[in-house]
Amino acid sequence: MFARSRHEFEPRMPGSPRVEDPVFDQPVGTGGGSVANPSRVVSPATAPVVVNPGAGASLGTVGLLTLLVGAWAGIIPFVGPLFGFNATGTPAWTWSLEHALVWLVPGAVAVVFGMTMLALAPMARTGMSRIGPMWEGFIVACCGSWLVISPVAWRVLEGARSIRPAGTTTELVYWIGYDLGPGVLLAVLGGMAMGIAMLTRRERSVSRPVTVRGEQVAA
Repeated sequence: MFARSRHEFEPRMPGSPRVEDPVFDQPVGTGGGSVANPSRVVSPATAPVVVNPGAGASLGTVGLLTLLVGAWAGIIPFVGPLFGFNATGTPAWTWSLEHALVWLVPGAVAVVFGMTMLALAPMARTGMSRIGPMWEGFIVACCGSWLVISPVAWRVLEGARSIRPAGTTTELVYWIGYDLGPGVLLAVLGGMAMGIAMLTRRERSVSRPVTVRGEQVAA
């Protein structure tokens, strides 16, 4: 039902079209007042939807753990001898190709991608960063895999052991602290990052009602 328009009180020629006035031609509300309806069609608004509220916190946690484990893996051959944890038999802060390729490079790459995960964590809630965490998780998992196989690979490639011979228990601790421990953790964290990326979805738009002459129609 519409309020009486000023056109009803104005003379017009027979057969001439009636022009609606958006101010006077308004629907009457149930309480006796009128409801403004200045436009006929309202375009639906588009906005990202929070589809996975825990994804941001999860990716942030994975990124932080990746950063810490990668830092440990990259720096342990240089600082380990300072507190008696010397698996390579070299003094502290000794630079060598073995230290660089076996530990420093994969550790540094893991640190960089851990920081990237932290930066993308706020966007993961809306699914806007699916590709980023997917590739980051894959590369971090590759870094972890290299740390796991590096003692054997280095012996095959260079003909030398990366972990010096020691007592059975001591050598096992060296393997776990230098290679197996950080490597397995990084592989697991990389897999978790890929899992978060796969579970996160993005709703590209939100349909909002469109008002047409007092009626609401889905956009």
